[in-house]
Formats: sequence, structure tokens, C-alpha cells
Amino acid sequence: MKNLSLAFNIILGIAVSALYYLHFTADNDNNSDKKDTKHKAAVMPKIKFKSTPLVYVNADSLWENFGLVKQMRKELEYEKKKFESKFEADYHKLENDYLELRDKAETFSQEEGMKKQQELMAREQKLTEFRQTESDRLAKMEADKSDKIQKTITEYLTEQYSKSNYSYILGYSTGGGILFANDSLEITNEVVDGLNATIKK
Repeated sequence: MKNLSLAFNIILGIAVSALYYLHFTADNDNNSDKKDTKHKAAVMPKIKFKSTPLVYVNADSLWENFGLVKQMRKELEYEKKKFESKFEADYHKLENDYLELRDKAETFSQEEGMKKQQELMAREQKLTEFRQTESDRLAKMEADKSDKIQKTITEYLTEQYSKSNYSYILGYSTGGGILFANDSLEITNEVVDGLNATIKK
């Protein structure tokens, strides 16, 4: 989850570059895009632009309140619990079978004992591979969902703020590079509301 929290800060930084470019190129095509922009803004929460060219979003608050993140957390938690439940059940079964083989070792011939031991070792190897495969799958799932969230944020910020007077939209987070942020420059709530509106369409 820390990777995704960091991803918010990274994507906000990337979005700044796009906004800065579009801010200075918007005048030429303002008339042709006016009707389309008006139509899209009609379904989004009203945005009150500040006079300053620099504003910020609290990434921690965005992380806690963006509906897409909450949905992702639930899905990842469900998949993780399902994996852990199966792994633990298989592990305990394997452990019990090892103990049973140890306790009954004297009742088996050498050949039978070696055969059962090899079977248990094969199961252990299979279980280890299963754990690695599932760990890789969950990591990929998290990365894919992170990419989806980043794309949603980038598209929203570009669409809603490219024609504003903002040259920079910074991402503020506890322990991050920004040591102080004036509350008057914060636009977190309107960004969160807008993002949540996009996923309800």
C-alpha cells in the first residue's frame, strides 16, 4: 500500500508538467473546445479556481477518500485473505502429515518410508511454488490497479485544470518534501469530489 501512496505523489508531479504545457497552449484552441469543455463540466462538481498559479492537494487525504482506492483495497484484501486461507490450510496439512510419518516411521519398510518422504517433499515444493506464484499475482494486481488510479487522476487533472490559471498543482503528504502548506492554497476536497464523480458515471 505504501507503493500506491507514493504513486499518488509521483503522478501528481507528472500531471504538473502536462498542466504547465497545456496552460500556455490553451489559448489557440480555446474557441473550438469551449462547447465540449462546457458539456463535460456540467456533470462535475463546481470548481472555484483560486487566483494563485500554485495550489496543492493533500495526497494523504486523497488516498483516504478517493473511492477507487477504497474499492482497490477491498479487492486486494479479499484476494489476499483467500490466498492466505488456502496456503495455511495446505501448510498445516503438510505439517501434520510430516509428524504422522515421523511417529509411524518404525512401521514402514525403508522403501515405503522413503517413498512417503519423497511425496511429502514434492508437496512442500509445490506449496512453495504456489506461494511464490500467488505473491507475484497479487503484486501484479496491485500494480495494475495502481496504474488505473494514476491514469484516472492524470486524466481528471488535465481535463479540469488545463485551462485554469494554475501552473503547478503540488502533492503534499506527511513526511514529504513540502514542509509547510498554507490551507488557503489547498484544493483537495474539490479534487476528491471530482474524482469520485468520474467513477460514478
